Amino acid sequence: MGRVQVSVSRDAGTGVLTVAVSGDLDLSSEPAVMGAVDRALAGDGVSSIHVDVSAVEFLDSSGVSLLLRGRRAADKRGLAYRVTGAQGIARQVLELTGVWSHLCDPDDSRSPSL
Repeated sequence: MGRVQVSVSRDAGTGVLTVAVSGDLDLSSEPAVMGAVDRALAGDGVSSIHVDVSAVEFLDSSGVSLLLRGRRAADKRGLAYRVTGAQGIARQVLELTGVWSHLCDPDDSRSPSL
């Protein structure tokens, strides 16, 4: 484990800042992921944080914890926070741990293929 890439993009028109994560979302990715989320939360004009996990290949309980910490930090600042693009193993882990509805887009109600 331990390989992660994080990129950040911003839609100035809507105030949505997207933190795109690829690779492994686990304990070793904490500095990169939380650093990007913390910088996003501190940004001026940001109304919503989206964490795109569509390129995540591995997600464990520490990665789920990172996503939940980002959500709590956004809640404290009064910002919307959503995990997007969950598919495959990432989606399965989010659903099996019971955090899917708390972190992800409620419009995406499809069930994963287990």
